[in-house]
Amino acid sequence: MKPVWRSALTVSAHFLHGMLQFVRTHHGEAVTAQVLANAGIPRSLLDQPDARLTRQQYVALYRTIAATLDDEMLGLWSRPIRTGTLKYLMLSLLDAPTVLVALNRFVRFWNLLLDDYRLHSSTKNDLVRIVLVPRLPATPVAPLGHELMMKLIHGIASWLLGREIHLHAVEFCFARPRHAEDYAFLYPGDVCFDTVQTGIVFAYRDCAEQFRREKHELWAFLKRAPEDWTFSAWHRASIAAKTREYLEPNIGQPVTVQDLAQALHTSVRTLNRRYAEEGTSFQAVKDGLRRDIAVHRLTNSNTAVAALAFDLGFADATGFCRAFRHWTGSSPSDYRRGSRQDE
Repeated sequence: MKPVWRSALTVSAHFLHGMLQFVRTHHGEAVTAQVLANAGIPRSLLDQPDARLTRQQYVALYRTIAATLDDEMLGLWSRPIRTGTLKYLMLSLLDAPTVLVALNRFVRFWNLLLDDYRLHSSTKNDLVRIVLVPRLPATPVAPLGHELMMKLIHGIASWLLGREIHLHAVEFCFARPRHAEDYAFLYPGDVCFDTVQTGIVFAYRDCAEQFRREKHELWAFLKRAPEDWTFSAWHRASIAAKTREYLEPNIGQPVTVQDLAQALHTSVRTLNRRYAEEGTSFQAVKDGLRRDIAVHRLTNSNTAVAALAFDLGFADATGFCRAFRHWTGSSPSDYRRGSRQDE
């Protein structure tokens, strides 16, 4: 059974706006409204810059837009990636002898499809790097497109091996975004911004491994898409992951960073150094977990706001409402009402 903190994980509204960008630009607000309704997502979330999408909402929206556009990459690249492309890509990988050979096939496959970028793979110093190279100078950068391509590469490689592959690094050619905290729960490795090119870096030893996957396993993977290749990653070595894992069963208690340090058999100073390396803090991780559980329960249950505040360790509902408004820009009651207004 997955821990609550993992199944309740939410992502920034950046993903909502990014996925809808092509629909809104090329098909208008009426089609956008229909897409949101089909995905069970209230229109009001578009007006909340700090809103969060649950895992279920993300998957439903992705599938709905892909079906509406007949584009498995949501209009984020120079030409549509028609329905069925992922299936035939995956079929071409199943008989590869190693992950590295599969990744090289992946690169060649995408280079037949994309006009604006090409993928380039290289091996050096026991590292395998796959980068997105613009075909022309000043090629526009769609951050979500770059994010999804790196997720897809990692998700497919991990599925082939049957385990999550730890990444040496993920690099993005754009500036650190407001939603950067989400990256710790999407990419299991170091994340860098403002790099020359967007790319993903594996250890060669992982890529050199052999694998065996059957077609019936592939059908199950495709049926769940994009859930498995988007949310399979979890950087368990990160201090943010360890913190959330420790806090989840104790979220209603006044747990301190000192308690965590004792549980992990380390010092507070070491913990704070690791938080700084990951660009976060104990309180930020705790608040993120509280926020995710709150959004999940407000969206999926009838738990009273006062009871939810107590469950999350707040002294009273007023303090919880103040914190929730800070996290999402709206009160818990308004968020729940908005999440169900189209039902």
